[in-house]
Amino acid sequence: MTQDLAHNLTCRDGTKALLLWDSFVGGKVIMCGLKTAIIMSMLFFTVSCSVMSSQVRQEAEPAVAFKTLMEEAHSYVGGTVIVGGYILATEKLADKMIILTLQAPLGFRNEPKSSDKSQGRFIVFYKGFLDPAVYRKDRKITVAGNVVGLTTADDERCPNKCLNIEGREIHLWPEYYYHKPRYYPYGDPPYPARLFPYDPTW
Repeated sequence: MTQDLAHNLTCRDGTKALLLWDSFVGGKVIMCGLKTAIIMSMLFFTVSCSVMSSQVRQEAEPAVAFKTLMEEAHSYVGGTVIVGGYILATEKLADKMIILTLQAPLGFRNEPKSSDKSQGRFIVFYKGFLDPAVYRKDRKITVAGNVVGLTTADDERCPNKCLNIEGREIHLWPEYYYHKPRYYPYGDPPYPARLFPYDPTW
């Protein structure tokens, strides 16, 4: 019935109405105009955009403050969480990798923001090989995994204990550097210096 209605409707500009399926609003939407379609597409992209897989996002606990995870770790053991931060150290063991990370709040696409707002540290136990030369100090990572618990008080890596996570998915963010514009003989360039992904081959 809705589809027939859309076929029979005409927008003010004379074009036919568009029938779109929108899972975000939970139904079908009749739309008019290219601008409206573009806006809705951008909204859908923003809502669904994340570096973690859809399965992990569905299984993950609702957004919980890292401080709460630390204080109530026993309540979240076995649960899936998404956290991120800055690598402090990477260690290779016989059958897994250990990544000590300084937690940072997550922003757009689950990218770690400033480490100045860190609420602690966490350790990722990952089965498989991750090159320590790549996963090195100060690189940003976002991790999805299951909460295992807290470290013991005598662990030298964690002054105030660490949250232990069995890593399932790890996203390593590209490095950025400050690009200084080249010299222009006629004054400053018409655009400011920008941040660009770092590529050591440049």
